[in-house]
Amino acid sequence: MEIVAQFSNEPDAFLAKARLAANEIAAWVEPNTMATLYGAGATWAPINLYVRNEDIERALKVLSSNTDEKIVD
Repeated sequence: MEIVAQFSNEPDAFLAKARLAANEIAAWVEPNTMATLYGAGATWAPINLYVRNEDIERALKVLSSNTDEKIVD
């Protein structure tokens, strides 16, 4: 699995995961203890979105249509 995007809050990460799922791309959001612990929403620690290596190119295309994500090279 590889990181394809990073977010400052969990809702945006899970929305991106849902967009990938709608395009039949399996994705996983790394749990962020700081966001869960404090419930503050945004966090200083990035929340990573992962996909399988073979889905990286397709995932980047889906995510690139939205400028809210920071795409990881």
